[in-house]
Amino acid sequence: MRRQLDLDLAALAVDRHADGWLARGLRVAPLGWRHDANGHLLPGRDPLSDPLGLVVQIAGDTWDAVLVVELSREGWAYPGYYGKAGAVRERRRVRSPGEWDAVLNQAVERASRIRLQQAQLMARTCTTGWLDWIHGELWLTPTCLLRVRSGLMDSVVNSFGSGLPARDQGRTVGYDPDRVLTGHRTNKLIPFPDIARARLRGGITTSSLTVDMRDGTRHKLLWKSSDPARRLLTDRLLPILGARLIR
Repeated sequence: MRRQLDLDLAALAVDRHADGWLARGLRVAPLGWRHDANGHLLPGRDPLSDPLGLVVQIAGDTWDAVLVVELSREGWAYPGYYGKAGAVRERRRVRSPGEWDAVLNQAVERASRIRLQQAQLMARTCTTGWLDWIHGELWLTPTCLLRVRSGLMDSVVNSFGSGLPARDQGRTVGYDPDRVLTGHRTNKLIPFPDIARARLRGGITTSSLTVDMRDGTRHKLLWKSSDPARRLLTDRLLPILGARLIR
């Protein structure tokens, strides 16, 4: 039987962090226990006879999302980021007070940088050139294109796949722009207002987008033609670029 966490000790850890959060100008909601299947919270610090978990809410005036961190007595932490565009919820294993401290620190730092947007996955086979063999995901958001590198096994699986569904309703994604760009040299974040001109090409097996930015930099993206990226990019870029979009 797995040993359960001491939620009172976990609450004391939140208290220790709270002074630092408040000094940064953040808002910390009253601590509460989540005590039933509906997730209802009780304000204050009085634990119930059989609490299921601990909840703390943190917000900042410049943040794009409100952070809600839940900790279950079974040792799972759930940092959740909630904004106008929707919510993104994660799961982290917590086995010790040190791991709980790390989850809190990482969640607060991520909340200060995260951007929540409704996005549509256009391709899982996106690369940044003919010599780039590792696939990545290509996302279309209201303000930018986002390319995030995957891995070797994903690339192998995608090579034999049939492509994404033509009609994907999209979902809420949360990303840290700086972390995306520093995560790997082939990751891309391309803001639409910064595009000077672009060229879309379709092929039997591979389609591509070449983008010239206003600052003189250039980006090239390739993907399997079975993915719907070319159609979606045409619909999004044509109203922005007009004649500057070559198809």
